Amino acid sequence: MNVVQSARVLVLLAIRNLISHKVKSLIVGGIMFFGTFLVVFGDALLDSVQASMERSITSSLSGQLQVYSADAKDQLALFGAFGMGSSDIGEIADFSKVNDSLTKVDNVAAVVPMGITIATAFGGNDIDKVLADLRNAERNGDQSQVPILVDRVKRIAANILKDQETRSEIVADKQKLADDKANLALATSDEFWAKFDENPFGQLDFLDSHIAPLATDGRLLYLRTIGTDLDKFSKSFDRFYIVKGQMVPPGKRGFLISERTYEKLIKNLVARELDDIHDDWVNGTKIADDTLIQERIERNAKQYQRILFQLDPDSAKSLEPKLRALLPNEQGDLADLLQAFLRIDDSNIEARYKFFYDEIAPHITLYDVRIGDTITLRAYTKSGYVKSVNVPVYGTYEFHGLEKSDLAGASNLCDLVSWRDLYGKMSSDQRAELDAIRTQVGVKEVSRDDAEAELFGGGGAAAVPAEAAPETQGFDEFAGVELRDKSSRRADLDQHQYTQEETDKGLALNAAIILKDPSKLAETRAAIAAQSEKDGLGLQVVDWQESTGLVGQFITVMRLVLYVAIFVIFLVALVIINNAMVMATMERVGEIGTMRAVGARRRFVMALFLLETVLLGFIAGGLGALAGCAAIVALGQIGIPAGTDILVVLFAGPKLFPTIYAANLIFGFVVILVVSLLSTLYPAMLAARVPPVVAMQGKE
Repeated sequence: MNVVQSARVLVLLAIRNLISHKVKSLIVGGIMFFGTFLVVFGDALLDSVQASMERSITSSLSGQLQVYSADAKDQLALFGAFGMGSSDIGEIADFSKVNDSLTKVDNVAAVVPMGITIATAFGGNDIDKVLADLRNAERNGDQSQVPILVDRVKRIAANILKDQETRSEIVADKQKLADDKANLALATSDEFWAKFDENPFGQLDFLDSHIAPLATDGRLLYLRTIGTDLDKFSKSFDRFYIVKGQMVPPGKRGFLISERTYEKLIKNLVARELDDIHDDWVNGTKIADDTLIQERIERNAKQYQRILFQLDPDSAKSLEPKLRALLPNEQGDLADLLQAFLRIDDSNIEARYKFFYDEIAPHITLYDVRIGDTITLRAYTKSGYVKSVNVPVYGTYEFHGLEKSDLAGASNLCDLVSWRDLYGKMSSDQRAELDAIRTQVGVKEVSRDDAEAELFGGGGAAAVPAEAAPETQGFDEFAGVELRDKSSRRADLDQHQYTQEETDKGLALNAAIILKDPSKLAETRAAIAAQSEKDGLGLQVVDWQESTGLVGQFITVMRLVLYVAIFVIFLVALVIINNAMVMATMERVGEIGTMRAVGARRRFVMALFLLETVLLGFIAGGLGALAGCAAIVALGQIGIPAGTDILVVLFAGPKLFPTIYAANLIFGFVVILVVSLLSTLYPAMLAARVPPVVAMQGKE
């Protein structure tokens, strides 16, 4: 019998045996079906997540590659690492050299400088803001605003006085409490404000020193800030767009707040809490069934003063009748009405949420930092001292598809020059300016041993001039030094236009590499490393997944979990298939013996058993692969919702629309066939060793 005939006989016998042993075929086939479905579905899903995550991260923050100092003590982690505190990733002393060098690499489209720091800004409290506005109104001669602001100050002082009354039982320093109450009573009196027109700034000084400290502290805002070339950043990351305000003009100092930070951190606390409660309600949470939300509503109602103190008399006068019409059963003044209004429930939340933004929000300051304000950022340098810089807020920004991600929206952006000031490194221009001032005032370095002689004269009494200078001659330590007021210096700062050379030539901590063809990532990474070594830049190159810290490792962890689960399942499957095939072999001893007796060789018997498994694998595995493919296609139509913040980043948006590739089908199919053949190998060897004589006698 030739090879073709033998193969034909093997196939026919294998098909007959599969049909005649239905139970065994169903058990083994079911395991193969489930295993193939799991491999195809899981592998395709993870590939889709990885592709989506790559799109979201590389087009919003990291680029395809990142470079930073080869001497870094820590690994770069754009979204945070395992350790606590800030990472030490070294410094790129002169970004312009890195930019000039790496842009020579063929596949590099752009090199975007970056530096990360945690900056703080003080939000201020209600009375601080009102007093600042009142002082500005007096300076600018805006008398139309003065009565409105005075009324706010009086109402805030009256409310603080009311709070002081309730503290009398628990305060130990009774004398201070009495003094504070007397100052508050004075601040609310007509006598105090009658003198305001005569001496407004004197009265304001009293309020600043005696009343403002009694108010609750303002909020300290922690702002994760990335210093970068804002113009290049906006052009290099295609998901970036401005939500409110405008882009920082090229060459200007400026700050862009992430829209997520603006809404979740800087927004009026009452409005922010109302937003969160409304979002939970829209997503299906019932207020009546959730005690935690009920507690949040009650706490929010007690924050009514954050609305009340911002209402001018005209706004309060127009708002009160609207609230009374909305709440016909409520009595009391405007404060009582606001508290009742904020105690929302399932039946009225939608109407009151709309009323808040239609009728209340236009009359209050919704954000502690407004677009167009100049914000004072403070940050600790590596030496441990505090640096401050004033930057104008030009607007807010987001990344397309990542609008609901706290993780993607955690970073705010400022110009690179301002970031360098916060970091504590002086530019070459600043060093030159400092050297000029030193020369102008005659500063010189002296040793410790010579310090006394330089300060007091080295010749004792003989060094003292015989005649004193005429009394008409005074000493001016700033003689010859140009002094200007703070506002003039700030105006000059705001008007200064930085050249591209000034932006590039200076410090950065890391840089994003944008590629023309992302599919050539591996070879471009090697080319960048070679270029860095050639030009002596001292850089290390990492891909987007390595540079994003914990977030980037998520896919690796999930793939590891999937493979471990598949390994365990297939290990169990191997045992089950093996046992099923061994039992089937024992049941078919007579059949095997007959085949051996009529001339079938051992390799023929072994090939028959393996072929049965292959055929079953093709059928069951093929059906499992098709089922996995169908499930992915169905999910690709409806999408998988991103239930958590990190999933928004992983899914590159609020939903993941997975896709399947031929490689996923081939991988699942090959894995199940290999596992099945391995589990059949031992039973096939047993079948091939059955002696024909023993089989014909019906013995095992």
